[in-house]
Amino acid sequence: SPLTKCCHDLQGRGLEARMPRRSQPSPSFGGNARCGTLILLVGVITRGAAASRNFIYIVSDDLRAELPPLHPDVHAPALARLAREGLSFDRAYCNQPVCSPSRNSFMSGRRPSTTQIWNFLEDFRSVGPNWTTLPGQFLSNGYLTLGTGKLYHEGHPANGDGNRSWSDLPVQFACNKSTSSAGGDSTYCDPSMPSCHVPGTASTPNPRWCAIDAPLSGDGIGDPATLVDATKKLRFAAANRNATGQPFFLGVGFHLPHMDWRVPAGWLDLFPPSSETALAAHRTVQHLRPPVSIHCPFQSHEYEALWSGWGYTDPWTPMRNASAQEMRLFYRAAIAFMDSLVGTLLDELDLTGLADETAVIFHSDHGFMLGENGEWKKFTLTELGTRVPLIARVPWMPHTAGTRTSALVELIDVMPTLADLAGLPPPAVAPGDAPLDGTSMLPLFGVTPPTSLKTHVLSQYPRCPTNTTVPQLLWRTNLCINTPSSEFGWMGYSLRTDEWRYTAWFRWHGSTLRPIVPPGAPRNGTNGFYCELFRYLPGNNVSFDELEVVELGLQYPTVLNQMHTTLKTLI
Repeated sequence: SPLTKCCHDLQGRGLEARMPRRSQPSPSFGGNARCGTLILLVGVITRGAAASRNFIYIVSDDLRAELPPLHPDVHAPALARLAREGLSFDRAYCNQPVCSPSRNSFMSGRRPSTTQIWNFLEDFRSVGPNWTTLPGQFLSNGYLTLGTGKLYHEGHPANGDGNRSWSDLPVQFACNKSTSSAGGDSTYCDPSMPSCHVPGTASTPNPRWCAIDAPLSGDGIGDPATLVDATKKLRFAAANRNATGQPFFLGVGFHLPHMDWRVPAGWLDLFPPSSETALAAHRTVQHLRPPVSIHCPFQSHEYEALWSGWGYTDPWTPMRNASAQEMRLFYRAAIAFMDSLVGTLLDELDLTGLADETAVIFHSDHGFMLGENGEWKKFTLTELGTRVPLIARVPWMPHTAGTRTSALVELIDVMPTLADLAGLPPPAVAPGDAPLDGTSMLPLFGVTPPTSLKTHVLSQYPRCPTNTTVPQLLWRTNLCINTPSSEFGWMGYSLRTDEWRYTAWFRWHGSTLRPIVPPGAPRNGTNGFYCELFRYLPGNNVSFDELEVVELGLQYPTVLNQMHTTLKTLI
């Protein structure tokens, strides 16, 4: 049969034999000994394939929207190539700037207020047991759907959503974190590899970033292991496509540039030494901003001691130069490392001969702060915390190659957009289930695209400060990632329009899981309410040092009131 021939072709061409020993098939995705399993798998899912185009969907973690060619000091030639061949979205935003809630959101096409996932405790299946997911919409239309790496947040939902999203269970890796034994598959994670030290295990000035003695390819680290698995699955999907005609959806999630920044030493050679690394132009937060709006980079007293050792005291005081420069350098090196893996995957796609009929979508889960305005990491409703890179290379739309759009879009828009690009029907929504919150971006792929689709985008983030009685201390240890949603202190909502960003922080009602909206005009400090307003003039969206430097609520009260009125209709 064609299926048997497909399996024999895989064996005869020696695809697995040509791969490094460490890249042999993982237990959840069969090799030659499991060829019968693969035949059964394909035989079950080839029925009714509704489209002929393939999709590779790549997600990076903690990558802010700072890529070439707009930012030539960032080394990312593979993503620059993707931008030359596709459509780049210059103003794409996540719906919550932290890993699990963002991924629960864009993988289901629904806002965090719909998924009710704002932390790391649950997943969207608790409120949407029957929802169709982004990969699930391809699976239900006859696609072979395969995944590897960090797509969903680890364990949220369980087993990477299992057979509701995938033809075969994805393999998730975590061994590019602090130690080589921090999870992942031992087939790929070499326990003898040198690692960064975690707090409490060794005395070291930089336990969260380090250069390791390893080849540039990073064999034995988690993201290269993800690439190995992605390559194996891409080869199988391509062979199956050629043998049966079944299109494929391959999801690939890279952990970098998420901390820890554990990178082969050679990647640092691309950049000047840390002593020459530029610092943020504005290294402290202005005093007009309400403290509740500012995130705290540490989650516990243990990490507070760690950040204190790096010279961090508070967002109104610059961090020690040497530590800030090292962090900015290693973040860039981690991007370069991750980008090389994307490039290898694109090269592998070319070798399959299917590049002209395979769309490649790339984005990150949220943005990242590197000391701008006194803030670090994510967890913040700022432009740098919420804006993400988003690139779509669609070969059957060649007119989009090398184009850019400044239209406002959100990550919840990706799911319906991919369905439209594939020609799939909208996912079925059961009676009583929440519909998708995203809007298809397909018009932006037109020969003469509109300049905008939306008047605004919306992001949100909770706050759980340990001290709620002193307003000046609402910035300290205020993360909610392990706090039940019924115990949140505040919920922030950030409304971004073409020219303005208005962010409001409301006290949270733990029983209704809704914000407590004070009556009347917005007044800072009244009933625990706080707000801030920033303006974006044409041309100031590229330089990350010039964003949100001055809070303008007092100067533009009419705009603030208008934005507040609009926001209340959305929450």
